[in-house]
Amino acid sequence: MKTIEIPFDGMAEANLQIINSYDSEDGTIIFDALRSADSGGGSKSSTQWPWASTLGDFQNMSSKKSLWRYEVNPKKGLVSKDCISQDQLYFGVVNPNTSAQKHRYIYAAAGAMGEGVAPPQGITRFDLDTGARESWFPESYEFCGEPMYAERRGDDSEDGGYILSTLFNGKDESSELVVLKANDVAAGPIARVPIGIAVPHGFHGCFASTDDANWTYEQIERRAKLADKMETRGSMWNEVKSDFSGLGLRFDDMEEYFGDLM
Repeated sequence: MKTIEIPFDGMAEANLQIINSYDSEDGTIIFDALRSADSGGGSKSSTQWPWASTLGDFQNMSSKKSLWRYEVNPKKGLVSKDCISQDQLYFGVVNPNTSAQKHRYIYAAAGAMGEGVAPPQGITRFDLDTGARESWFPESYEFCGEPMYAERRGDDSEDGGYILSTLFNGKDESSELVVLKANDVAAGPIARVPIGIAVPHGFHGCFASTDDANWTYEQIERRAKLADKMETRGSMWNEVKSDFSGLGLRFDDMEEYFGDLM
């Protein structure tokens, strides 16, 4: 194990959100990450929903974020870093097939105020080879969450799939699943699917393409009914019996088990 110090430039590296990393041909370790300028949580903090009702509230509790590339030379023990974008970004992801390998594209949720601190709202794509960037932003009252890359069957290219994200509508407090082409993010969603419930803005997860995750409607319905039954029986299963001991024995049965020792 070898420890290499990252040179300090006035901004701490304590809260890096690693997007991907890989070894280059000359042995240099390259990783891209979202970097926070500070810890956030300015003049106020709250755990009550909604924890921010105004842009000012959000800015007081959120940190400035930016996209950086780090290059580590293990032989020389040196680390260099370059800023790719100073815009406010969240939840950076790549095509999972490029995990731990060289990647060309990064997808992220972006604030709508450029470099200014703002909640995640749109979806943006960076082309690291050309430096090009394209973004899509919904209506002012709509906010996207984490983008997830979903592979398109039959297309092995790095950007030939889809970008999925949940979108929260602040006007009617509902949520949708939005689907964008990974190679044409700026065109906006090719599909918007109502979820039927409001998913709190900021919730995020992952996309699984395996058959284990591809449940049919009937399978989901059966599992939902089973969950409902378990919930209705929960009070019965959690009922405390006065004649029940921590040993798993009823006091009425003690004499049978222990006889004269009682």
